[in-house]
Amino acid sequence: MIRPWEHKTLATEKQIAANRANAKRSTGPKTAAGKQKSSCNAYRHGLSGTVIWDSATLANIDSTARDCVGEAAAEDQLTFAADFFQTQIEVLRIRAIRTEQWARISQKESEDYNPKDLKRLAALDRYERYAHTKRRKASQKLRSRG
Repeated sequence: MIRPWEHKTLATEKQIAANRANAKRSTGPKTAAGKQKSSCNAYRHGLSGTVIWDSATLANIDSTARDCVGEAAAEDQLTFAADFFQTQIEVLRIRAIRTEQWARISQKESEDYNPKDLKRLAALDRYERYAHTKRRKASQKLRSRG
């Protein structure tokens, strides 16, 4: 006995040709403005991507790392110290985003609460735990080389 949900039909040649024609038309944005707009789809906080540091922040991290380990430190010690301070900045950034989200939630009336807001806060906790782990590992490497 064939159940209706198990019955599978094969696509006809006409359907296959139509699918291919549709696929050729839907290849995403072509213009720079369209690509820029689509690159921000589902953007919430920017924590999952690679952090792009500006030159002033990198200089500040490097000078703080040199102050921490000393001018005569080996290159790997400077790298581990810089990693530590970069992850500390990530932790602070996550906490600032959490504070903003809490402020937005607290301004809402109780009937306007959205469960997605709480899911976003939970996601921030995951990002913060990951940043703490990276910071702890950088700290351990720094101490083992020091």
